[in-house]
Amino acid sequence: MLLLAITLLISWAVIHTFTIKDVIVDATGMTIQLDKEKFGKNLLFLPVGTLRMELLSTYPLLGDVQFERKFPSTLIVRLKQRTTYALLQSEGNVYAVDAYGLVLGSTKYTQMYPTLIFDVGILSIGSRVKDNRVEASLSFLRKMESHALIQSIHVRDGQSIQAKLGNSNIFLPHIGDLSAKADTLQIIMEGFRMKGTLPAVIDLRHDKPIITN
Repeated sequence: MLLLAITLLISWAVIHTFTIKDVIVDATGMTIQLDKEKFGKNLLFLPVGTLRMELLSTYPLLGDVQFERKFPSTLIVRLKQRTTYALLQSEGNVYAVDAYGLVLGSTKYTQMYPTLIFDVGILSIGSRVKDNRVEASLSFLRKMESHALIQSIHVRDGQSIQAKLGNSNIFLPHIGDLSAKADTLQIIMEGFRMKGTLPAVIDLRHDKPIITN
């Protein structure tokens, strides 16, 4: 009986002491209403993994979710928004997209980001662009050490796309993972860096690059 009484007392103390009383949402630049009832009642037994996956699934514009326990009774939920990686120009509109083609919203043109110019229709916020040319372009940009060096990528013909890098034109296949092509381009850039200028055309559509000055 004594052991039972002690166990019950400890359980009551834990539940009472660490009951969640305050939930603080840190979401800079976003307006999101969270259902705080889903966080449960106790700070010690917070199902962090499950809650994180649910929030990321419910709000596709979120890039990350972090939980901070501030004992004894405060939970801080930090929401991080996905960041713009490139711009996509389609049907006269300019959209901000992340590194994997998730549409973050309409925006204005700026030279801060590479611009992908492809007609893929009207896009909605939170949707993912399902276009082989866009997917290939983003795989190329992700592999570049400094993707901001690429000014734009657009259609060249039915089988290829064209990237603009300074005064150089880069010819690329229009489908597939282009990360290996990005590796090749960076090797070529390193070789020409000592000369101060890049060639006018770097054709990476074939097994071996073709360079035209």
